[in-house]
Amino acid sequence: MTTFSDNLRAARKMKGWSLQELADRVGTITKQSLNKYEQGLMKPEGTTLGLLAKALELTTDYFYRSNRLQLGQVEFRKKAKLTAKETDSIKEKIRDYLERYLEVEGLLNFQHTFNSPFKDDEGRPSKKKVTTYDDVEEAATCTLHAWKLGINPIPNVIEMLEENGICILALETSSSFHGLATHVSNLPVIVLNKTDTPERRRFTALHELGHLVLDIATDDEKEAENFCHRFASAMLMPKEVVEREFGVERKRISTYELIAVKQQFGISVQAVMRRLHDLKVITAGHYKYFCIKISPNRQEVGLGKYVGETNQSYRFQQLIHRLLAEDIVSDSKAANLAGMTLSEFRRELMPTNE
Repeated sequence: MTTFSDNLRAARKMKGWSLQELADRVGTITKQSLNKYEQGLMKPEGTTLGLLAKALELTTDYFYRSNRLQLGQVEFRKKAKLTAKETDSIKEKIRDYLERYLEVEGLLNFQHTFNSPFKDDEGRPSKKKVTTYDDVEEAATCTLHAWKLGINPIPNVIEMLEENGICILALETSSSFHGLATHVSNLPVIVLNKTDTPERRRFTALHELGHLVLDIATDDEKEAENFCHRFASAMLMPKEVVEREFGVERKRISTYELIAVKQQFGISVQAVMRRLHDLKVITAGHYKYFCIKISPNRQEVGLGKYVGETNQSYRFQQLIHRLLAEDIVSDSKAANLAGMTLSEFRRELMPTNE
């Protein structure tokens, strides 16, 4: 059973604040008092509780949640270089969002099912064992086929993943973080950085899908990451598409060609060139020269941008509005589930005629 002290600590970590930083933001509570609240030695009175909720940008209901979700294994990439505060913040934001998400589905009596592209002999979700890059290419092809995606550009990667039973959470967080995959209550979850470019989010989402559906036969983290990079690239640009757009062997690739593909397929210029290198359309020397040339322009300034869908999902908001339409919850409860104040909810998610 989760207590007030557990919820207060989780809320503070979600903000990435120390006890002193929270005390400074409230202004009328000392660090020592906050520590006693988190240790369960004291409980704040109504006025103080309201000040805490305001500082943490939460409703007071948050502090009385019980039976909090237990997160599955959450692994951050070694290259992310996140601080302990940043990792705690991300974990608590995942927990908070999924608790609200699952409560909404529970109120609607939804049975959340992951439509895994790979299944065992009894039809249960399984992972595809891969030991080579050819295995990864085959896994991507099988996924595209299983989900009936074809080989044309995927308009909205985020929406596509949610339609197949994966919960997507986009956070505004450290630029060192790009994504992770985990499970909560058997629900597959992919977390992305909202501030990344659309091309980066698309690629990262499919990279993390690789972690969810591939059984990678290696203990080498770098190699495992490369396998998932390859999987994401093959999902965005299947081999057949690469050969159609660029041919099977090239001596040079023009910037115009790269930008055109980026705009159509939502994949960065750098990822396109890596794909061409992996499929041996260009030589290793050509790819190395490209990497040196683009090194100062990692953000690809002036190299076009994806012109397709925004790659956002509105599933959660749609489910909340379904609750309202069917009179299952009040406006204030809907706002609480959306993680907003009532005024924010009415301003941002409720059309004037609703």
